[in-house]
Amino acid sequence: MKRNQQQTKVLEKAMEYQSKENPIKRKRNQQETKALEKVMGYQDKVRLMVLEVLREETGRELAAKARFNEEEFDWNEHNTEFRQDYADTPINELLAYAKRFYGLKDLDAVRERRKAHKQQRAARFAEAS
Repeated sequence: MKRNQQQTKVLEKAMEYQSKENPIKRKRNQQETKALEKVMGYQDKVRLMVLEVLREETGRELAAKARFNEEEFDWNEHNTEFRQDYADTPINELLAYAKRFYGLKDLDAVRERRKAHKQQRAARFAEAS
């Protein structure tokens, strides 16, 4: 009978320990959760990609216009203003702008244009160094 009481106490302690969260595990889980909360969802990433392609295309067009008119064009100002103006624009509206102003018919066309932008940027950096 004494042995049963000891076993019962051990089991109770084990159950009590299991019901309490281990602070090390809790911290690890909190970090994982926080990291996941920081990650942007796929739809938001796609929307930002479309936004950045439009920003780049618009900036190139306005920069060319400024050069033609012998004016200065400030890319930093353009980037800031463009992002402020269109930051909350839904993806459907951004895709409609891409199609209307730049002939980018669908998301695949936007991806191809983004790829071209990256390649051009990499070539400029390679020439500069």
